[in-house]
Amino acid sequence: MQKENVFIKDLMNRFVRFFVEQKLEHAIPFILYLIGYLLWFKLLEEIPRARYHDLASVIDRMIPFAEIFIVPYISWFALQAAWVSFLFFYDREAYDKLVTILMFGMTVFLVVSTIYPTALTLRPWHIARDNVFVDAVRWLWSIDTATNVWPSIHVYNTTALMFTLFTTRDRNVIQKVRIPMCVWCVLIILSTMFLKQHSVGDVLSGLALAGIGYSIVYIKGLVMTFRSFDRRIEQVIEGRYLN
Repeated sequence: MQKENVFIKDLMNRFVRFFVEQKLEHAIPFILYLIGYLLWFKLLEEIPRARYHDLASVIDRMIPFAEIFIVPYISWFALQAAWVSFLFFYDREAYDKLVTILMFGMTVFLVVSTIYPTALTLRPWHIARDNVFVDAVRWLWSIDTATNVWPSIHVYNTTALMFTLFTTRDRNVIQKVRIPMCVWCVLIILSTMFLKQHSVGDVLSGLALAGIGYSIVYIKGLVMTFRSFDRRIEQVIEGRYLN
């Protein structure tokens, strides 16, 4: 029993030391923000509103439905997680800028959706064909309401990701993936309209908001680094586990 306790304690100390050395605590603020964002968004989705503003336009109704775009649309979730994680370990400065611009736009989206509820009436009542992509779209529509669509966070976050492809300091690795990632990001943005998830207005507002975020973070240099938070967490961990 004593040997097991010693082993567990040693394993714990190794993990804590690795945690501190890699400065993994730097990811905590953004993780906490994402939890708060998802809770707020869930409330917006589940609480019925007295009135929703339909943003569908004539141009939106002219855009055909194309289920193949479910592939880039769904990939957005994995791409965001993978790229944020990559920058976290590859370039902390680029990571700080990315999460700052993400938090800015996502917060604006939540506030706007709370004050000005929006919706779309673009989804077709019936899809005349059956295939794996149509099944995937039906599944998406079953879990994602056609409300709270303006501005498009799919578009905003994708655009913010593309900014890092041109602003990261060490571009040796970035240059190798820049073109294919940009192409894929454009497909993600287009997918929001071809799947009837967003209107042209949602897309344009997402791009405009991204432009504002770019000016704040990349031009004016207003970046959240969380350095004081990091130091505080390190002090607590070192005082409790490493002394």
